[in-house]
Amino acid sequence: METLEKNKGLKVFILEDDIPNQERIAKDFQGMDYSISFFSKNESVFDLLKFYPDILIKDYKKNTILKYEEWPAY
Repeated sequence: METLEKNKGLKVFILEDDIPNQERIAKDFQGMDYSISFFSKNESVFDLLKFYPDILIKDYKKNTILKYEEWPAY
């Protein structure tokens, strides 16, 4: 896990392995109030939820975003 900014706004977890893509994404989020962390696409989305991200982006290019608080807890 690589974190760009600590203790800022919403925690955003992004599944992205490619370093140039990570750099482009970081630039897209520059100046916004987010704490960005990158994870390998091999990571389990469900394992990442234990860290309580505010936003989980599993495919940045396709803009597929999951918000864990919308999922029912059983």
